[in-house]
Amino acid sequence: MELREYWRVFKRRAWIPVVLLVVTVATAGALTFLSKPEYVAAATVQAKATGASGATATQTLSFQEIVASDTLALAVIKQLNLNQTPAEFSKRIKVAAGHSDLFTVSITDPSADQATLVANAVAAVAAKLYQEKNATASSTVFDANITAARTDFLKRYSDAERAMLTFVQSHPKIQQSSDIDLQTQYQVLQLDEQAASAAYQAFEQQTTADTVTALSQANNFTASVLDPAVAKPDTSSRYLKVAYAAALALLLGIGLIYLLEYMDNSVREPEGVEEMVGAPVVGIIPRATPQTLRPARGGAA
Repeated sequence: MELREYWRVFKRRAWIPVVLLVVTVATAGALTFLSKPEYVAAATVQAKATGASGATATQTLSFQEIVASDTLALAVIKQLNLNQTPAEFSKRIKVAAGHSDLFTVSITDPSADQATLVANAVAAVAAKLYQEKNATASSTVFDANITAARTDFLKRYSDAERAMLTFVQSHPKIQQSSDIDLQTQYQVLQLDEQAASAAYQAFEQQTTADTVTALSQANNFTASVLDPAVAKPDTSSRYLKVAYAAALALLLGIGLIYLLEYMDNSVREPEGVEEMVGAPVVGIIPRATPQTLRPARGGAA
């Protein structure tokens, strides 16, 4: 079938999608606008990630990831005593990035008070978690390295001190001994203990200096709720629902046109008759209507 044939078929039954569209829009509009409205509450949060030089710091978790996390969902569910799973609750939250470091957290609910309560709780918990998660993650590697090095230096000092004390206990009169080998061994153990002690003290001094430097150069993650949520009727979703219903009705109507054409066995074109009977069409008698019969009667008179 050529494109022209498709268009001819569509024009012949164009009333089907039109009627279906009108009925669907009227029905969906009535059901949607007469039903109880939903409310949307949106809170604005400012989340900053600033480095030591004033440039934007690298975030371990972005604000959007914090809002979508199960940690936040569980915290808000526990705080508000909600009867929902973390997955169900997360689907209700929408977060949109605004200018620079501003984010809008919104919640939709049939109750205006509940929408406001949940949106403000989500914004507050998200601001807190954003600071905690990023600040903790940024110092984890530094702290782990310090702990491992401190353990190593302490072990070296403990081993040296234990060796010297064991030797002195075994040779209580080593100070008065004239045995050169014993005196030499004692001096070596003393040197090892002093070296291990000096190394541990130097490490602690350097660690203190490094910690001060790290704190002065640490990334600064701040977040705060700038604009608490206020519930408003969610009228946009109503229009979207009607639009979706209209689009679906239009598609179903067009599909119904071609389904009826496929099931229709009648012959409407000369080419179809020629193909069916295997002979050429000699003439076409138009359908008799009052408009076509009027000139014929006038001629006969």
